[in-house]
Amino acid sequence: MLYNLLSAAVFSTAFASPVALDKKSTCVVSSYAGFANCASSTSIAIEGPFTVPANSVVDWSSLKSGTTITLTGTVTFAKGTLTTSDYLITVGGSGITFSGTGTLYGSGEDYWDGKGSSGVAKPKMFKVKTTGGSKFSGFTIKNTPVHCFSISGSDTTFNGITINNSAGDATNSAGTVLGHNTDGFDVSATGITIENCNVHNQDDCLAVNKGSNINFLNNVCTGGHGISIGSVANGVTIDSVTVSGCTISNSANGVRIKTDYGNTSGSVSNIVYKDITLSNISSYGIVVRQDYKDGSTVGTAVSKMPITGVTFTNIHGTVKSGAYSVFVLCATGECTGFDWTEINVTPKKTSCTGATPTGC
Repeated sequence: MLYNLLSAAVFSTAFASPVALDKKSTCVVSSYAGFANCASSTSIAIEGPFTVPANSVVDWSSLKSGTTITLTGTVTFAKGTLTTSDYLITVGGSGITFSGTGTLYGSGEDYWDGKGSSGVAKPKMFKVKTTGGSKFSGFTIKNTPVHCFSISGSDTTFNGITINNSAGDATNSAGTVLGHNTDGFDVSATGITIENCNVHNQDDCLAVNKGSNINFLNNVCTGGHGISIGSVANGVTIDSVTVSGCTISNSANGVRIKTDYGNTSGSVSNIVYKDITLSNISSYGIVVRQDYKDGSTVGTAVSKMPITGVTFTNIHGTVKSGAYSVFVLCATGECTGFDWTEINVTPKKTSCTGATPTGC
């Protein structure tokens, strides 16, 4: 009898408890205080709904290697007075996994004034500084005050993420779109892959500001300014960027490369845009220009920053009447090694200075 009782106890401990132990070993964030309490854990579950107080941020910039984070429910970041020097959430570490079905809600509608980084003080949403094969997947970010992801670090993948700033398409009484500078993915990093994501915003879907070995694959971009290399500042190097299988609709631009006016050093090389579908583009379908200055364009290219090895293959779709299907404005001798094939953007309207690739 005693033996049977002991056997039952051993069996219960060996086989029934792992689930409970696993659950106990996971640190649960169910309020703002939980972010600090769980920062040293390697298994974290964020369980909304709850609200992060105004002017408070989540600083997980030094997570332990291999930390796994899951997000369910909605975490709302209340409006405060933080600026573009601040990030509502920062995640850093090696081999980090951040996934789930939940939503990070930035309360952008409480900030949006049509002036983006100017006007009302606005924080950026999500700083990522991970390395070592880190992965972010599945979750949604909604209504960011300005930029969504600001990516540094290296060797990190983003898969199946939704960035929904569609509410920022609303206009004020003067007809100004309220959301502005709501970039989807701003990348200054090496070894980054972004794939199968859906972005609706009012600025660049992707902006590569510096770095190398960056892949942007099978993503959907709606609204905003399209997919961009740049703008590239003086002295910066960008190399080996592939954009493939993406759809861009109802945007000011389709695909573009833009470098700053007057650059004297740095380079842009080995850029591939392929299998891109454009729809209802209002300004430029394909654009390469070296006259970007202070958020606008000069109209004359002055640069000593070479753009070399640019491939555009199977770029097709539509621009609005009056928009350019292809526009190139390069300083003399600075845009070389262009290989453009299967360019079919209609209606056709082109302007090419400093380089004349196929399709122009």
